[in-house]
Amino acid sequence: MAAKPEISVVVPVHNEQDDVAELARRLLEALGPDDEIVFVDDGSADATWEELEKLHRPGRVRLVKLRANFGKAAALMAGFARTRGETVFTMDGDLQDDPGEIPRFIAKLNEGFDLVSGWKKKRRDPLGKVIASRIFNVCACSLTRVNLHDMNCGFKCYRGELARRVRIYGELHRFIPALAAWQGYRVGEIEVRHSARRHGRSKYGFSRLFKGFFDLITVLLVTRFADRPAHAFGFAALGCALAALGPAAGWIAFPRMLPLGGLALFFALSAVVLFAAGWTAEIAVANASGERAAPRFDIEETRE
Repeated sequence: MAAKPEISVVVPVHNEQDDVAELARRLLEALGPDDEIVFVDDGSADATWEELEKLHRPGRVRLVKLRANFGKAAALMAGFARTRGETVFTMDGDLQDDPGEIPRFIAKLNEGFDLVSGWKKKRRDPLGKVIASRIFNVCACSLTRVNLHDMNCGFKCYRGELARRVRIYGELHRFIPALAAWQGYRVGEIEVRHSARRHGRSKYGFSRLFKGFFDLITVLLVTRFADRPAHAFGFAALGCALAALGPAAGWIAFPRMLPLGGLALFFALSAVVLFAAGWTAEIAVANASGERAAPRFDIEETRE
């Protein structure tokens, strides 16, 4: 194993057999002689792992192979756990991020930040992906109160301590800046160059937008409402209760309008269920052990 690196770069990849060699070359040119790259193969179905094995250099280009496709959050967790650098970068494996930006990230980090996220202001992606990303970012940044333009950019720079403390699952990797800010870390942003994808197809689009909104609710519950979940459910319950008033008034005025009565009953019952869910969540929080969830992935093979 080489000397302890100053920089570790974690690259989660899935079916990127045509890109990993070029990306490794660019990274090795941009990094110092003792810095490291940690490629995490997230259950690729093509020859990505075979290509990565050709790139393996002990202590310099390290490899992790997950047993199945567990998702980007799991791949990042597996990579973070193996980093040794004082500064940790993440970037996608599709050649759309430029390793030449690394010094700019470090300069921003040294201004007193703990996490610096990239902002792909001029995106080189299909229109559908661009629109979905902008909708997601406006909603996510507004609701989480994190002042970023591009929360979901995969090109990020972390202080090593923060990277190794991150606990994410599912698709919560989109919200790492929000989770970090909630824990008191300083989060910044720089504009980065973005290149068009050379090989394969994007794995993101409008279908991910809906999943992202569900995950956004999760993030709000574990950050802003972590110690008072009844408030979050209470707001929703109050909305349902207010929504029941109009149909109820219409039904009282016109008793024969049975659909109005049914609609009022639906909203009223929804309010009761949401209030009950909030109280249940409060009890769960009060009795929580505080233990972190176990990693939700399985490593098949590594090359250190």
